[in-house]
Order: sequence, then C-alpha cells, then structure tokens
Amino acid sequence: MNLRQFQIFAVLAEELHFGRAAEKLHVAQPALSNQIKALEYDLGVALFHRTTRRVRLTAAGEALLPEALATIAQAETAVRIARAVGNTGADTLKLGGVDSATAGLLPSVIRAFRSTWPDVELKVFEMLSDPALNMLENRSLDVAFARKPSVEDHLTSRLVLSEPVIVALPVQHPLAAQATIPAAAIGQEPLVLSSRASRPILFDSIVNYLRAHDVEPNILQEATERHMIIAMVASGLGISLVPEWVSRFQRDDVVFVPLEDGGPLVDVYAVWRSDEQLQTVHDFISYLP
Repeated sequence: MNLRQFQIFAVLAEELHFGRAAEKLHVAQPALSNQIKALEYDLGVALFHRTTRRVRLTAAGEALLPEALATIAQAETAVRIARAVGNTGADTLKLGGVDSATAGLLPSVIRAFRSTWPDVELKVFEMLSDPALNMLENRSLDVAFARKPSVEDHLTSRLVLSEPVIVALPVQHPLAAQATIPAAAIGQEPLVLSSRASRPILFDSIVNYLRAHDVEPNILQEATERHMIIAMVASGLGISLVPEWVSRFQRDDVVFVPLEDGGPLVDVYAVWRSDEQLQTVHDFISYLP
C-alpha cells in the first residue's frame, strides 16, 4: 500500500461515489477502482460496500479512515517542513517537536531569547516525537522537543516540561462546576481523544491512567487536531482529556477541570546533538527551564 492509495481511499470515503471521486482526483474511474481493489487486497479486508445504487464504508473502512487521514496529514506536514528547513540560512535556529512545546512552552522562551538575540531567525515546526528526533539526527533541526528522551549516546536530552492531563468539558456539563473530577466519573462519559496514530505517547498515558483506576475508556471519536477536539467538546459530543496547556484556548463554551488525583503527567524533553558546535544552539538551550 502507499500514500496515493490512502488519498484515493479518503476522497472516495468522502464522496461515496466512484464517478465524483474520480473527477475530484482527476483520474479515470477504472484506475480509481483498481487502486481501491489493490488497497483492499493488501489489507485483506473490504473497505466499501458496493451496489449499483450505493457506495458505503464497511466497518473496516470506517476504522481505517481516521488513520488514513492522519497519515496523509503527517505526510503533508513532512513536505512543508522539509521545504521550509531547506530555505533557512546560517543565522537561523530550527526548532521542532510536540505541540506542548511549540504551543505551550516555546512562546515565552522565544520572547526571552529574542530580547538578547534579535538577529537570530527562529523557525518552529510542530511534529511528532520520532520525526523530530530523526530530523535532529540528520541536522534538519537544531533542537527537538519530544515526549521521550533520546537513548542515543550522541544526543543529549533534558526534561523541560512535565504537565498534567486535565479534563475538557462543555460549559453546560454537570461536572463542569466541580473543582476536580475523579477518574471514576470519566468511565460514564463518551471521550473525544487525540488519535493514537497522531499522538501515541499521550494516548497511551491517558488510556493506561484510566485503566489503572478500573475505568475502561469509552472512546467516541479520535481526532488529530486540538482545535477539532475542543470544537467537538464544545458541541456536546463528549468530553476530552488534554495536556494542561490546551486550557489556554480560553473558549466561553468549554471548561477545563483538573483530575482529582492530579492526573497523569506528560513530559517534554529538549534534545540536541552532543557534539553541537553552533554557539547559538547552546545560547538558546540556556533559556529553557
């Protein structure tokens, strides 16, 4: 299977019509059908129910769709980052990593750094931990921010952030008025979570925490983007468990409440090359907590 097949699958899943999907993709309908058949053959499952009147997703197709969309989004992000990194110069510091760092930690650090080093251009890219560490190793990034420390001897890691997971609820929810929420109460609620494909460490931390409290998570929906998760919470579709920094969104229709026992902690590590010769990198690291 390949990325193009995922793209074709996603468009057909949206259109549920081979002709319209082929037109949207600018391919011949037989070619589209062949790609779907090849994907189904590789997976060993049918993704669509087909009749002369109707096309609809099978259960396997419904399960694959969010993962396919996450894969497509990650590929698009990789292309954008590669192009941006390729256009940087000697006075540019390239930073990349998980959203808790890029959105929650770095804004204040960058402001402080730029007050002393205004001529250094900073490029910040949001990505998952593994791609960030890979890009650090191939020198496409200068500092990576990951959910886990590197185990490589030639990379140095330092814990820079440890934040609790909190509960996001629609403002009208009965639990929204509480000072804290016990884990047991989560088991009665439909959950909207970051997908495991997009944020595996965070997903596993939440699920393991709930199961440690004898709560089997009732996952209604998985999403890849924070703003989509918060929008679904605001609409009353479910509640969510998110890192504390997400509470900075400050929406009138969403309330953020701590878990009763403090909740699970999710970490962020700054990682850089142990043999780094660029003084600007060390200067920037000195501004990290």
